Amino acid sequence: MTPVLGLIGPTCVGKTAVGIALAKRLDAEIVSADSRQIYRCMDIGTAKPTPEEQQQVRHHLIDIVDPDVRFSAGAYAEYANRVIEDLCRKGRTPIVVGGAGLYLQALVGGLFDAPDIPQETKSLIRARLDILPIDALYETLCGVDAAAAARIHPNDRQRIVRALEVYEATGTPLTAWQQQQTATSGVSLRLIGLDRPRPTLYARIDARVDDMLRDGLIEEVKRLLERGYTAKTWALGTFGYTEILAWMRGEMTFDTAVEQIKRRTRRYAKRQWTWFRHRTEVVWVTVEEDDTVEEIADKVEKIAFDTPERRTAGHEEQTQGLQKN
Repeated sequence: MTPVLGLIGPTCVGKTAVGIALAKRLDAEIVSADSRQIYRCMDIGTAKPTPEEQQQVRHHLIDIVDPDVRFSAGAYAEYANRVIEDLCRKGRTPIVVGGAGLYLQALVGGLFDAPDIPQETKSLIRARLDILPIDALYETLCGVDAAAAARIHPNDRQRIVRALEVYEATGTPLTAWQQQQTATSGVSLRLIGLDRPRPTLYARIDARVDDMLRDGLIEEVKRLLERGYTAKTWALGTFGYTEILAWMRGEMTFDTAVEQIKRRTRRYAKRQWTWFRHRTEVVWVTVEEDDTVEEIADKVEKIAFDTPERRTAGHEEQTQGLQKN
């Protein structure tokens, strides 16, 4: 199968708008690779494409599970594979758009078999790790396996402990084990990444958080509580929601909650960037501050078609060729 275009990058870099612009040009459909937008009822806090945007271009793998469902990368890969195969079979063009590193890894290469660790060794390691606070565990993981830390949420104790368990039992980082394994299945993606100067990206993140609050993030959290979800609900353990819930409980001031949302979102973007930079196959597009969405889409489209077999073909023929695959 001809490689599928994958538009990736850190949160708030502009993937949604550029993806929609490209999809309109190519008469394509978007396959989301966002680990938060899969959840229903969480629209504002996850910066989900608006109903108007979804009317312009069809989106897949958005709003597919409830917030109390733990949706794995493996499950995502199964769903996404089916969607992509179905679109290609119908002669439609899929464009994968998102920033969830583990989702993309699962889609491209499948998930690997972790090294076999004797139960006795595993129990000894876990007994020691379980008494440590999660912040200390995550800091330790950042020191021994920065790439793994970049794609694991700082509050995901189970995955943090698992990564440390592999390292302590084998002396080899989890990421190194993954890189040693040859992918046997997966979708071939032509990965193009959007990047902005760090100060610009962080300013966009701060502005987005302000927009979310103005657009009704607090009301969205209240509706989730009315539906019976709580602070312990799986999907509500993510940035934006945990801080608003803490503010509602009187555990922090509103200003502190807002600043923490911005800070955690910036840290998330940094972890995404770190993970993507380990992917040598990604072709990066640096977005200038005054670039319009259409100008960015021009850059991405040029790279997407810049392959040896296409360089001598006319642009119209190139577009038709991609649409057929």
